[in-house]
Amino acid sequence: MASSQASPEVLNLVALIKTLTNPQLKDLLRNEGLAVSGVKASLQMRIIDYLERLANSDGNGLRYDALKRRVYQSAIPGTMSFQSNTGFQSSHPSHSSPVHSRPLPPSNSMAPSSQTHPAVIFKDSPFFTVLSALTPVVECKIREQTRDSVEMRVNLSSSTAADLQTDPTLRVMVYCAADSGLKQFTKSDIAFPHQVELKANLDEVKANLRGLKNKPGTTQPADITNYLRKKANYTNNIIMTYALTQKKFYALVNLVRLHPVEDLVSQLQTRKIISKEQVIREMKNRTQDTDIVATSSVMSLKCPLSTLRIQVPCRSIVCTHNQCFDASSFLELQKQAPTWTCPVCAKSTSFESLQVDQYVDEILQSTSSEVDQVVVEPSGDWSNPNDTDTPKPGGVTPKSYDDDDDDDLIEISQPGFPTPTVKQEPAHSTIMLERTPAQSQSREASTPSSAIRQSSKKRPIVEIDLTGSDDEDDESPMPPIKRSAHSFGFRGISLPESRSSLPPQS
Repeated sequence: MASSQASPEVLNLVALIKTLTNPQLKDLLRNEGLAVSGVKASLQMRIIDYLERLANSDGNGLRYDALKRRVYQSAIPGTMSFQSNTGFQSSHPSHSSPVHSRPLPPSNSMAPSSQTHPAVIFKDSPFFTVLSALTPVVECKIREQTRDSVEMRVNLSSSTAADLQTDPTLRVMVYCAADSGLKQFTKSDIAFPHQVELKANLDEVKANLRGLKNKPGTTQPADITNYLRKKANYTNNIIMTYALTQKKFYALVNLVRLHPVEDLVSQLQTRKIISKEQVIREMKNRTQDTDIVATSSVMSLKCPLSTLRIQVPCRSIVCTHNQCFDASSFLELQKQAPTWTCPVCAKSTSFESLQVDQYVDEILQSTSSEVDQVVVEPSGDWSNPNDTDTPKPGGVTPKSYDDDDDDDLIEISQPGFPTPTVKQEPAHSTIMLERTPAQSQSREASTPSSAIRQSSKKRPIVEIDLTGSDDEDDESPMPPIKRSAHSFGFRGISLPESRSSLPPQS
């Protein structure tokens, strides 16, 4: 470990070594020809002892400067140009000059990103345009068991302060990115430490700094415009407190311009579109594929995100489906959590790949607002399923029939015929003849025919007298008709050879 008599520069290097990860420590040891086995504490002890030996021995100035430069490069990426301009390398082979005379990078802050952190470049967003950086990039060191804080000071110029008060699209936002071995020209996702608290002028900033779970890139920058004092040359203190981090983070404050969703939708409508001819041509090409059986399909005119009727139909040019979604609803969702995936097929997309579908737009313009879906043919023709004049493709008209089940009725011909005929029922009709009195009464009340309905409370039925009871004669408004009875031929049923009184058929 570092002794109490070590120079401030060695103590600073020891502190930086303790912030390195295992791969970084192994790289330092491997470059110095030392063993790379053991746990993290052993690796730190090994490199610190080696550093102290180089600092306390004469004739190892070049090796000491080289090790020091590698430590700074590992702990603070992008410091190569800074070290070369400040003369870290010794011009003498001996270590005669005092070590405290060499300049050191700041311990709790970092130089502007244009000089020391060219690799911290954030991915572009259609909703924000970074105009300028208001603070230098600050480093959030690794804190696996403790907590730490970094401070960023925002001093607004007179013109910037005046513009913030009059232009609502100008915003001040905190950007943060994690260190994942980034190199130059690599664009980073916005990411804050898992446990973080952001304050502006001692006021806690209410913002979502975590994004969606297990979805990198869904975090938005923190808007602190309403927490700042928009006065020229006033120092606004931004403090970010974090804890339990296993990687380093880099943060800064940017002046950005917002792009409303309405402007982005207007931009979609003015640029290149998916033409109607292109859509129909793609449909016909799919029908020529022998492995695909092309049939009519139903296309919904509702957005799968908002479940409302689509206003501006759009889809990605990388998608192969014809189903569209509403541009405004999709962009509003991406503004809150930019996943940039198609809501229909879940393919990765971007704002640049979105285009308005002219084919679906004409369908929306040609149908009323009550129509929620249309039937699309493989040839590109479409029809409204709610239109009665146009039948549904492949539809079957249901056969109309009477709900009354008259299988248990025996029809008797009218009196004017010379020979009365009797309808012979199949054998299973004997089951249908056995009905409850309530059902029989309802049948007789609702059916105006002169059908004979047999019912009995006792099973099996042995014999039914059709001579007519007094109750039936009282209820019948017409006089009885006399005719000869015939044998019905049902098993277990016989009729007497007498005249039966039946009401006439209406």
